[in-house]
Amino acid sequence: MNYKLIIMKFGGGDGINFSALAKNVAALQNSGEKIVVVVGANAELSRAQNARGIIPKMITSERGEKSRWTDSATLELLREVYGGAAERVAAEIRKNGGDAIAQIGSKNNLIVAKKHGRMRISENGKVKVVDGDLTGSIEKIDADAIRKILDSKKILVVAPPVATENSGEVNVDGDKIASKIAIEMGADKLIFFANTPGLLENVADESTLIREIPIQKADEFAVGRMKKKILAAARAIQNGVGEVIFADGRLENSPIEIALAGGGTRVF
Repeated sequence: MNYKLIIMKFGGGDGINFSALAKNVAALQNSGEKIVVVVGANAELSRAQNARGIIPKMITSERGEKSRWTDSATLELLREVYGGAAERVAAEIRKNGGDAIAQIGSKNNLIVAKKHGRMRISENGKVKVVDGDLTGSIEKIDADAIRKILDSKKILVVAPPVATENSGEVNVDGDKIASKIAIEMGADKLIFFANTPGLLENVADESTLIREIPIQKADEFAVGRMKKKILAAARAIQNGVGEVIFADGRLENSPIEIALAGGGTRVF
């Protein structure tokens, strides 16, 4: 088993087994795989906001995409929380015999995004324009820098925030970071680990797991809460990624190998 390059996103919801994922990553690295891990910490960030008296706020774009409202205080806390999560995952990989370095996306302009600026959002059934949200859309990935890290026999563990061209920072969704890296690097596999078994027909019923989605039928499955994930997976494959897998990140043993062996939802 050798896939050459695997990009993984460790989701930030409650219940994700980062220890088991890191242990599995170390084993795969020692078997010859090149790996990039994008770390999420959404639930941890919400708890940190509440602890500091910052009320977490979600917004919905005019297109229906949900994201965290990120002001300057939230961005500062995000850097701390997500950077710390990346450091812990890298340390856990090293503890299990692998070799990994942690880095936030803004360091040395590894990932550069364009700040959204004014945004049109949907609120209480009405469209309104808001300003001051420090989020962005990825414009550039330094693929050469990532290759140098991988060629030095290290795993890259990366997390937001990312850089802007004017030396600032913005928040970018981790799923989008993982997808963009996979496309730019021509990854063989892109795996998203969350606190569900994969993509579900009924989000309240884990027995409704969807096993396979050919991209030719992506539009048939791209409904409701699954729409954004399925269309993003289809775009990744259309842009050269070999396969996208949505898998269970809560498992105690070999969660990555289980995903690679057919666990979760496979989009191809």
